[in-house]
Amino acid sequence: MGQLIPEDFPIESLANDEERLVVRALVEQLSDDWHVIPDVGMGDAQRDRQTDIVIAHHRDGVAVIEVKGHKVSIDHGIWKAHGSPMTPQPLAQAKDNAYALRSRLRATHPSLSRLEVAWAVALPNTTEIAGHLPIEIDRRQVLTCDRVEHARDAIDELMSYRLSQPLGQVGLERLVQLLRPDVEFSWDPEARARLARAKLNVICAEHVSVLARLDLNRKVCVTGGAGSGKTRLATEWVHRALDRDERVLLCCYNDPLGGELIARLPEHDRLEVGAFLRVALELEGMPELAVPDDADRDWWDQVAIGHLHRHWHEVTQRFDTIVVDEAQDFSPAWLAQLHQLLDLDGPRRFLMVADEAQGLYARGFTLPYIDDGWARCELVTNCRNTFGIAQLLSARLGGPASPEGAVPETLGIGFAEANDLDTLSELVIEECDRLIDEDGHAPARVLVATFSSEVRDRLRSDHAFVRWEDADDHTIICETVHRSKGLEFDYVVLVAVNNDMSDALLYVGASRAIAGLTVIGPRSLAQRLGLDCP
Repeated sequence: MGQLIPEDFPIESLANDEERLVVRALVEQLSDDWHVIPDVGMGDAQRDRQTDIVIAHHRDGVAVIEVKGHKVSIDHGIWKAHGSPMTPQPLAQAKDNAYALRSRLRATHPSLSRLEVAWAVALPNTTEIAGHLPIEIDRRQVLTCDRVEHARDAIDELMSYRLSQPLGQVGLERLVQLLRPDVEFSWDPEARARLARAKLNVICAEHVSVLARLDLNRKVCVTGGAGSGKTRLATEWVHRALDRDERVLLCCYNDPLGGELIARLPEHDRLEVGAFLRVALELEGMPELAVPDDADRDWWDQVAIGHLHRHWHEVTQRFDTIVVDEAQDFSPAWLAQLHQLLDLDGPRRFLMVADEAQGLYARGFTLPYIDDGWARCELVTNCRNTFGIAQLLSARLGGPASPEGAVPETLGIGFAEANDLDTLSELVIEECDRLIDEDGHAPARVLVATFSSEVRDRLRSDHAFVRWEDADDHTIICETVHRSKGLEFDYVVLVAVNNDMSDALLYVGASRAIAGLTVIGPRSLAQRLGLDCP
């Protein structure tokens, strides 16, 4: 939702129903980065000025909107209401007020010296325009009823017509000080990121809750893109099973996501949670196998998996419900082994969530068939990423769309060009310093994600970045996209030395970002993602 300034402004006090309708449409439909200021007085030495609505965005700029409820026509360039010329002329009034506001703002700070202010007329009682508008009027400056009903799109189009310098922190503060001097206003990106997470969590809970009862079936597979709520659904199934006094196993493939699942769920003597291979090695009856400190992927793929295959028949531990998160990471053999852990005298629930688009490991996973007794469903809405990131993922990488309604605005999507590892390393630390020192983001909420272990190791060596396992509140995690799959961070710095990664890997990496994303790499990668190149 757009932020009403002040937040307790009495909309019912506005002069007429039309103004109230337009203000409510802007507040309800714009993202929370937009600020809506109704009923603005801007008197000067020459005349008193009254503007119906001013809207402002730190990136997209400022606009003045005049609201007219009359039945209007334009006759030879003259705006008329009920056949008589309107005084003042609506667009001229909006333009004059916009210029007056521009002059006042430009004088408040040197950084606003080139600021432009857009203007428009809203006609909420007008359904269409017949004939041609005068040459000085662009259709995007006239908000008829259908445009008011789709206020987000209408304002995007208006601001793209009159490109202006972004306001930034200074501009927003000066604007509010100028128009609402009794309102305290401060810039806090970390608070905005927290607010975005909270709003998206509410949206996600609403979308997932209806599917929780699928666990009434014995075999369930729910699919969905990154951020669609699969992990939330998996943990909800766990809670429901524990409420039924069932023995539950929840597993995924990688350690970082396993750790996140452990953190989300309570300790319980009837619950086992974690990465599949580690949990499997600790099952009752499984002979002990010491995991070396330097265990790499080859050790896990050969020694650990070989040990499990040889001794699986010795496992005595059984479960009533087994939940698999990121099931596309599992081989059919692993899933078959997990099936064997179900107690034949229990409810025998086997519940999976998966996304084939995030299948980074070629282990032969395929979605199960309904004819084999599986209940299938799909999560189709992106509930993790803020609006701009969700749009990028949907348009460029086939990700799910944002939900209808007020989705939080993205803090920023940027690109910096780097064609060698030395330049890349320098740009990464510059961006991290900006995010933490200038924008105020918490280090623990920032991820540096790479597409290769070589780049990851170089960045850890050059800077004070750490593994997921070693993270604390004061450190930045640097991991490969493979290891960060299933995790989410307020801001992600996505790093690449080339543009040869698969769409699946790029999709996973970019979708880790909730509120902000910076891509550092070759220009061809930015073009692939549709990002502006400096």
